[in-house]
Amino acid sequence: MSFELLVALGVLFGVGFGYCVQRAGLCFAHGLGEIYMGHGTRIIRMFIVIFVITSAGFLLSGLISPSLGLKPIGQLRGFGFFNLLSGILFGAGIALNGGCILGTLRQIGEGNLAFLIVFVAFIPGLALVVYVFDPALGPSYSTQKVTLPAMLHVAAPWVTAALVSGALVWYFAVCRRK
Repeated sequence: MSFELLVALGVLFGVGFGYCVQRAGLCFAHGLGEIYMGHGTRIIRMFIVIFVITSAGFLLSGLISPSLGLKPIGQLRGFGFFNLLSGILFGAGIALNGGCILGTLRQIGEGNLAFLIVFVAFIPGLALVVYVFDPALGPSYSTQKVTLPAMLHVAAPWVTAALVSGALVWYFAVCRRK
């Protein structure tokens, strides 16, 4: 596949994804806040649809080509004071910002230029985490890279089928309740 074709497909996907995010008013952090406050049936339905699509996509991509499928990229870290502190700081940042990076990009796309300041502030904040905090705190945690099927000692298709089935049951329960 040529570079020009990849760029064209990337631009088309980006524009299409941006359009869908803007039309849906999607922001994961704001959506979680709505769910916790009991107003988030629309957001719950969107999260479930996203979960089902991505789960099926990872499973199918792994069946098509094993190098594309599920990879142990996530890390399970220990827990302690720094997890609590980072959760409080993250929550405070979301409360001050009014959403996550996806919501910030959506707000910028809608013309709210105040969120441009928030977006620019993300860059040094992420650099601080990657280059200062992670190297400083990393040795104090025992980390391991795992996937859910490896942790449960069950084949990936069975885990995915169970999670997707549960998500679909939950989706229809939420739709019926509304």
